[in-house]
Formats: sequence, C-alpha cells, structure tokens
Amino acid sequence: MSMISVEASNVSTAWLAVAGRLDREPKRKAIHSVVRISDPVAETPVVRAAMDDLLAAQDLQGVDTVANTIFPAALAVSSRDHAELVRRYVGMYPLLQRRFPQNRRGTYFHRLIQYPGSKGPFDQIGAVISRIRIERDGGNPKQARYETALAVADDAAENVPVYIPGRDNNAMAFPCLSHCSFQLDTEGRVHLLATYRSQYMVQRGYGNYLALGLLLAHVADQTGLQVGHLTVVAGRAYLEPPVMQVRRMLTRFAEMT
Repeated sequence: MSMISVEASNVSTAWLAVAGRLDREPKRKAIHSVVRISDPVAETPVVRAAMDDLLAAQDLQGVDTVANTIFPAALAVSSRDHAELVRRYVGMYPLLQRRFPQNRRGTYFHRLIQYPGSKGPFDQIGAVISRIRIERDGGNPKQARYETALAVADDAAENVPVYIPGRDNNAMAFPCLSHCSFQLDTEGRVHLLATYRSQYMVQRGYGNYLALGLLLAHVADQTGLQVGHLTVVAGRAYLEPPVMQVRRMLTRFAEMT
C-alpha cells in the first residue's frame, strides 16, 4: 500500500482528490494518508449534493448525520457560547442514543466534551478554548499545546481523548478518530490536526472532513481567532464500495482535482 498526500482548497475537492488517489491503489487502500484542507468550512454545493445522493442510494447515513457525531453544527449556531452548547448536548444525549442505534457506543462530540476523567466528566474542547484564551491574552501565546487525545485522558487541555481503555475493545468500531491537536500561528489563526486509526472514505470520509472543519471553526469563534487549515491523517484509508458509483462521481467532477 502506498502513502497518499493531498492538498485541497475545500472539503469537496479534498474528498474527490483522496477518493481518486485511493481508486488507483491496489485494493483501493493506503497506509498513512495525509490530507490538508486550506478552507475546511467551504464546500462545492454540486459535489455535496452528489455525495448525499450517492449515500442515500446505498441507504447510508447522509453527510450531515455523519458530521453531527463529531460536531452538532445546528445546535452550536443556536447556543450562546460553548458552555450552553455543552449543557444542551449533554441534556439531549440519551435521546440521541435511543433514536440512533449506531450511537449506542457513544458519539465523538460527547467523548470530546464529557470524557470520563479521574474527577468526573471532563470537557476537553472547553479546556482547549480556555487555554487558548489564556495564552492569547498573555501576549505571547504558545503555538502548539492544545490537544485532545481520543485515547487516554486526564484533566488537562493538552490531552483530549476519545478512546476509553477497557471499554472500547472492538477493533473495527467506534472510535476511529483518536486524536485532535490545535495549533496557533502568528497571524491569529488556529489550525487543527486530526488523526484516525482507520477511515472509510465513502461512508464517513466527507462527513468527517466537514465536521472537523466545523469543530475548528467553533474553537476559532470561541477564542476570537480565524479559521486556519485542517490536516487529517489516517493510519489506513479505504475506498469501499459502491466502486462504480464513486467512479462515475469522480469522472463527473474530474476537472476539480
């Protein structure tokens, strides 16, 4: 398997580029794919519509449904601040689990804001926001100390986990997203590096990119910074079926990649 490295202007062109590269790989798989998106909150509407059509035709979750497991954008827009977003999401979380069986093991956003730390549920995203504000207001902010490790958590902004040792024992199921790391630059922008152990590009890839961009935008908004770039690293990336439908989509939008 090859390594894939892609730079793209927005979520739509990033997905097309990665899917196209994977389609040329043996068994449509790659080890250590790296995708860098310069404007991770932007999409190309016609590509997004085609993606939703492809997913619907296969009776798969739509882009918004996938994205909402990482970041509930509509709920965030109607919340005054991060604290209210957390309160409302935690309140509705039991309903989300009952209504959507695929959430029975949890959602990424719930893990990010209610990780079971040694002193109780810990809001890792809130801790990142607070740490960035403190550093920003101090006049000489550190550029790389704002992390969420969806792996082993403690009550510190540097470590924001999703994986729970002893509970998440299914090697092929939730959570595949393992780590989020935020960086600041000297131009007032915040960037996000996300790491997946494995990523299915048809079922989840587009929604994952979109959600991570929206999560980055939320952190930027709450800290008074601008949205920077999103980089997504996957230990293994796989372009799964329906292959022919994906290829027709790639042909249709070939000029964009």
